[in-house]
Parts: sequence; C-alpha cells; structure tokens
Amino acid sequence: MKLKKHTIYLGMLLIFSCTSTYNLQSFDSNTIEIKASADTIALAIIAPYQKGIETEMNEVISYSKNSLTKKGAESLLGNFVTDLCLNYSDAHMCVMNNGGLRSIIDKGPITRGEIYELMPFENELVVLELNKEDYLGLLNYICKRSGEPFSGIKITMNKEGRVITNSWPVNFEENEKVKVLTSDYLANGGDKMSFFQNKEQYKLGLKLRDAIIDHCEKNDTITANLDGRIKVIDNE
Repeated sequence: MKLKKHTIYLGMLLIFSCTSTYNLQSFDSNTIEIKASADTIALAIIAPYQKGIETEMNEVISYSKNSLTKKGAESLLGNFVTDLCLNYSDAHMCVMNNGGLRSIIDKGPITRGEIYELMPFENELVVLELNKEDYLGLLNYICKRSGEPFSGIKITMNKEGRVITNSWPVNFEENEKVKVLTSDYLANGGDKMSFFQNKEQYKLGLKLRDAIIDHCEKNDTITANLDGRIKVIDNE
C-alpha cells in the first residue's frame, strides 16, 4: 500500500485531533511490513483536504544557493539553522542536535513540505541560562560528540574530543550567565543534555520549524558558510 507523504500527515492530524493526549512510555524500532489495501473510508475522509494540503506543501518559499548537509563537525545545515534561530531572541548562543534535523536542504527551490521533512517535530524554541560549570559541560558535550549545531561561540578541540580553547560569551567572574537558545526537547534533557535540566525556561512562543519557514519566506535566496566556529586540531 502506498500513500502520499502529505496524505499521511493529514490523516495523522485528523486522527489525533479527536483523541485524548497520551504520553509515550516506550517504543520499538523494528519495522513491521503491512500487507493490506488502503482503507477506503479513511481515504474518503481525507480526500476533500488532500488538494489543499498538497498545494500548501508544494509551495516554493525560497531558493538555496548550495546543498546544506550535516556533514562534518561544523556543517552548513547546522550553521544555517542555529544562525537564523538567534535572530528570534537575545540569547548569546544557540545549540541544537544533528539528530533533530531529519533531512537536508538541497540546492535549488525549497518547498514548505521540505521544511516539514527537515523538522517534523513540534519542538518549540526556549531560552535558558547556564552558569560556568554547565557552560563547560555543554562545550564538552559538543566536542565528545564530534560536533553538534551551534552558533554564537567558538571552540577548538582535538581529535579525541577534548576542548582545547573556547570563547567566553559572558564574564562568569561577575556571576553572569550564558543565555542559550535551544529546543524544548533538548532543554528538558533530551539527547542526554543533562546540563540543561532543572533550569528555568523562557518560551519564545515559536516552533523551530516555523522559525525556519519564516526565515525562508523573508529571504528569496538562502545560503550558509563554514566559518571555523569549531576547529579540530592534532593533539598537542
């Protein structure tokens, strides 16, 4: 059975909009093959909305000068997303995770549907504050994972994932704290970012996906560059 991707999105919205909220306790990553014909009743319910959804998702909202991928400790896609997010807050830095970016942005026209594929989750942008200890924990985390998307600071690391040098966005000696923009998923300790846990969160009222879409709609052409915000050097 094959259904168009946007049909499935719409079907899920219709189903879950009529049900109570549940918390996922566990999941199984095994793939289950379904051998069945399409549910004609479900398709009949979806059909009136399908054309509108397809039109909206196929709308071209910008153009990319180059392919934005997640390749490398510093990536074009990671720089693009974290840089644009900083425009929506007064945070010192932004950090995301590669796992949350589910696809790439190819060179050429960008449709709204492609941004949904890039960021299919309902993650919201939040700002929280870190003291010196937690800030260093964040830097160590980024380096141990051989790089994660971030903007606003610079890091030099060795090939073993140890921080060699880094920038200091605030004066910790004056009891200042670093304002970090991230997603609510990561702010709650997702992807083992424990240094974010138990911190007061300031919600922007904006989803990460909507920030990306808004940026694309306001810029007819987008691009990204590698600027050396994270450098990997040989062991000293």
